[in-house]
Order: sequence, then C-alpha cells, then structure tokens
Amino acid sequence: MSLIALIIIVLDGKRRIKNRASAAQPSSWRLQQRQSPPSTEASNLPNQPQNPAKVDLPTSPPTETTQGLSASGGSLIGSTLRIDGDVIAHEALVISGAIVGHVTAWEHSVMVNEAGSVSPRIEARTICVAGSVTGQLVATDQAIVLSSARVSGSIDAKRLKCESGAWLQSSVK
Repeated sequence: MSLIALIIIVLDGKRRIKNRASAAQPSSWRLQQRQSPPSTEASNLPNQPQNPAKVDLPTSPPTETTQGLSASGGSLIGSTLRIDGDVIAHEALVISGAIVGHVTAWEHSVMVNEAGSVSPRIEARTICVAGSVTGQLVATDQAIVLSSARVSGSIDAKRLKCESGAWLQSSVK
C-alpha cells in the first residue's frame, strides 16, 4: 500500500512541475502545442526545428514574435482557413492557413507557420516566416526566415535573419 502511495505522490509531483512549466510559457506557445500532435519529450526542446515558433536563432530568437503575441493576445488563422482578400490586424497575427491578399499589421508581428502561406504581400513590424510566402515582405523592424521557409519575391526590412536551409528566391533591401 505504501508503494502505491509513493507512486501517486511522484506522479502528482511530475504533473505539478509540468503545469508550472506550462504556465511560464507564452500563451501562443501553449496554443501551438495544443494544436500539434503528441510528440516525444526530445521534440519539445526549444532548439528543435520541427516547431518554428520555438526555434532559437543564434543571435536573437524569434521569441520577439511569440512574446508580442502573448502580450496582446494576438489572432490565429487556423490551418483549415483560407482567406481570399486583405487582412488588416491591430494585434499580433499567427498564420497557419492560407491568405491570398495583403496582410497588414504595421505596429505588430506576423508569424507564418510551416503550414501557412501568404501571397502577395505582408507588411508588419516583425515578420517571421516558417511557411511559404510569395511576393513582398515589408518589415519596419526585422524579417526572420526560418529553415523551413520558402520565400519568393522581395524582402524589405531594417534587419534580416535567415536560418540555414531556408529557400529564398528574393531581392533584399
């Protein structure tokens, strides 16, 4: 009987530690984890490229984008959603679906996840791309191109960060 009680105490402690760690993560990260299929513990490490919102870049990770999302709440365009038309956001935006039209979020960040695609234009303070963008990227602060990204068109940004493995066919200003 005492062995069973000990096992329950250990499992409860692990559950509490996991809940505390989850509460410390940005809300956009938790949202993304709920939407992704269950994985092994090794794939939940922040440096793994399977989930671009958690990838750390050598000099400055794209956590600026995810922190901006958690601070203002942000909006999510889900993977089953396709929008034919312009999107104007007054908060941070995460795109997992497809947008055929202009995306504008001048004072906020836009994240295009691996499953996401946008054409022909994104205008935002910070743009982080892990999916597909055809057309123009206009970032007033910085553009981050992750290793899973496919960008074709032009990039106009004060700062550009590009991971090894990203596919670019772009002019850069």
